[in-house]
Amino acid sequence: MPHSPASRRIARSGGARVGLLGALVMLGVGAHASGSPVPSFSNADVPCAWPVESTPLKANVAYPDSNATYWTTPYVAEPGLSITLSGTFPSARFFGIDVYSSNAQSIAYRNAPSSLSDFQIVPDAGSQNPWVTAGALSGTYTVRLSRAARAGSVNTLPIAPRVPTAPLVPGLPRTTGFVMLRVYLPQGGNADDASVVPLPSLTFRRRGSAPRTLMPCARAQATARGSSRIRSPKMRVLMARFLGGRDVFAAKTCDSLRKRRTGTTTCPPPLQFFRAGGTATPFPNAISGYAAALYTPAPGYITVVRATMPQSAVAAGSAPAPWPAPGDQLRYWSVCNYVYQVPFPVVKSGTQMGCLADQQFPALGSGNTATVAISSVADRPVITRDPASGVAWLPTSPTATAARELVAVRNMLAVPGFSQGAMDVGAYNSPSSAAATMGPYYPSATQCTTATFAAGGVEGCFQSPASPPATPARRRARR
Repeated sequence: MPHSPASRRIARSGGARVGLLGALVMLGVGAHASGSPVPSFSNADVPCAWPVESTPLKANVAYPDSNATYWTTPYVAEPGLSITLSGTFPSARFFGIDVYSSNAQSIAYRNAPSSLSDFQIVPDAGSQNPWVTAGALSGTYTVRLSRAARAGSVNTLPIAPRVPTAPLVPGLPRTTGFVMLRVYLPQGGNADDASVVPLPSLTFRRRGSAPRTLMPCARAQATARGSSRIRSPKMRVLMARFLGGRDVFAAKTCDSLRKRRTGTTTCPPPLQFFRAGGTATPFPNAISGYAAALYTPAPGYITVVRATMPQSAVAAGSAPAPWPAPGDQLRYWSVCNYVYQVPFPVVKSGTQMGCLADQQFPALGSGNTATVAISSVADRPVITRDPASGVAWLPTSPTATAARELVAVRNMLAVPGFSQGAMDVGAYNSPSSAAATMGPYYPSATQCTTATFAAGGVEGCFQSPASPPATPARRRARR
């Protein structure tokens, strides 16, 4: 069949957002539907493909990675419906397609997987997949969403679960589904410029009806609530429910989830890493895991994180490469810093985003060790301005100065046989479980004064740790 993918120019500060990504529901951050219902919604209300584009610049919520962008299209799984994606493989570190049911969970149907990673997609006849064939360029693919999906199906994902589920957004049909594209590190793109990513067309087919092909939207929403370019009133209401974040999700910090009998919080100890997330995470990314730690930033203090990192596909940079590659353990890893209060944004200080992808780190230390100093701009250690030092830097929030922060190490797409990634940790919110599973890859963190760091560097900070005193504002926040 003919292919007519269109290219979108996107801001390369892409990342996750509430409801439109495998958003982290860390430390018991719960999700439930609220707000007014969506008016009766059907596929006729979807005016174009990929109307929702998720980036921190448009919706900096729910722990985004600023090196990724996500596009989502809702649909209603009517009887006899199938949806075909026809597109061109993007030039990027990672590309994936996921489908979710109305409750924002992966679809279980005939043991068919509800996601495809780039290397699993079989190219069209006469074409090539650059994650399978070295040096392949501009290959095309066709992926189908259908009730014919089953284990072993080629390029076929389930369109709906056997039993309709309660919708995440009130008023949506129980047979609503979502198809999502994830793209990490498109070639030539970074947080400061633009990169072209080809988005596939979507063709809706239903017995007895003529096929309907949706081309990618001329522009997705311009801001978190700026969906006015979408002409369908019902689609605008749906996007507002998602893009508003607070209208759909009731988010809580671990402080607010106190145990009834003891009155203690569910917070893990500060500066100790645990697996973040949970089985109720909306729009989960099954191939990723997150090791995170809470800490309290303060003027005059440096937070240092150090970890031996698995070998990733960093040698490929932002280009596709055959997977798995010899010696690689992960496709991608990153370290990101977040404000631990609603709406849980990635820190942004000026033009500096609070995320570093593996390829953005300075020279790694012996044994593939990554070291990050986290501080305010005023307290930034001089050593972090020298790429040869091996010490990276991330900013603390210049605005939410009374809030705790959360630093997260992302692991994505492990090779078969590697079982020490964050995604392999069995228990959530448990530092001991994370340490036992991750072994040598378990991160460590400490804090010290700027004077201690200036005198002794990273080692001096670990040898002479010091916690900042709690200010009245922080003490109130902890109650």
